[in-house]
Amino acid sequence: MAELMPTYQPTKVFKDRRELKEVDYRALYRFSKVNVEWISNHFLGETEEYRGGALSNIERMRVFLRYVGDPGFQIGIGEAIGVHQSTASRTVSNVITRIVRKSSIWIRFPTTCEDLHNAKNEWQEKFNFPSAIGAIDCTHIPILNPFIHANEYVNRKNFASINVQATCNSNEEFTSVDVSWPGSVHDSRIWKNSDI
Repeated sequence: MAELMPTYQPTKVFKDRRELKEVDYRALYRFSKVNVEWISNHFLGETEEYRGGALSNIERMRVFLRYVGDPGFQIGIGEAIGVHQSTASRTVSNVITRIVRKSSIWIRFPTTCEDLHNAKNEWQEKFNFPSAIGAIDCTHIPILNPFIHANEYVNRKNFASINVQATCNSNEEFTSVDVSWPGSVHDSRIWKNSDI
């Protein structure tokens, strides 16, 4: 009997992915097309997967930049770019992992005596600020309220956040970033527990 029943093989449906103009790149990703390509090549390298309608690395970077620029629903981001929500979710996670792996190229705190001496000289020359090697502050980055330990993430202004401590040098470049603290933690506690 089963031999006589027709079998239905669903076919994959690929959404159209449209090519964007320069003005669209700036509006949607906050970067020019050339910059998106550079960021993609630097962090993601060459496209590794071509089968089954896989995203190119530039398309993956576009999904990521769209998400971090306007972190709405992934289904909306996927629709706008022409991918399914689950593809958008995997892409964002994968790109974040690759960016974090390479973050130490740009985010470095001065550690050698020479680096510390140069940092002090730059602060003195630019701002007449003696003996400084960096500027430090904390800021609350809003997040969606997590399901686990939700009350730990609610800050004194009554919204869920991550309390981020960052330092920068005299050129306004990050030298350290710590995103490991929930919003309820006070800045002084983060400072006491930091490696700086």
